[in-house]
Amino acid sequence: MDNVPSWVLKAAVASLGAVAVLALLRRQQLQAKIQEAEVALKKAEPAPAPKAAKPKEEVALQIAQAAGLQGIAAQKAAAIAVNGQQPGAPDLSIPLEKDIERRLKEKYAPTYLDIENQGNSCGALKVAIVMVSQAFHGKTRVNRQREVQALLREDLDTGRLHALSLMLKTPEEHKKMLENQGS
Repeated sequence: MDNVPSWVLKAAVASLGAVAVLALLRRQQLQAKIQEAEVALKKAEPAPAPKAAKPKEEVALQIAQAAGLQGIAAQKAAAIAVNGQQPGAPDLSIPLEKDIERRLKEKYAPTYLDIENQGNSCGALKVAIVMVSQAFHGKTRVNRQREVQALLREDLDTGRLHALSLMLKTPEEHKKMLENQGS
């Protein structure tokens, strides 16, 4: 790091800071929209008779729709309101390996998942992922890799993740591979 010009480090810090600020501003905008919609709903509707409580996800979706959002945009806004972040979005408060594991489990519900840090002493994380999931059934190897890379795109783009090695299999493919190794 001694031979890296200081302007490179300053630019990297500024870029990461800008990404964090944009994410925070977007979250605040969505929360403000949802609060406005909640106020509008309270004014527009008379108090209903007490019923069984609706799941918070359903309530958040209704609020987002009342704010004028529709389809996927409404679903994303509801998810952000409930969880504090978009589904599959990076969580910078936890280590990258744990964050990758969380996101892969959320999206693919793998029957087997191994995440290995291959970066050793290098500053940027290099990760090897071996994952077995029924979600890969009927998809080509290239499309499986594209999906996982898209899920981790923000980490790759910001430099939080330097390199990615993927082995993505269906349960049937994994079983066949294990049988071939045993013979």
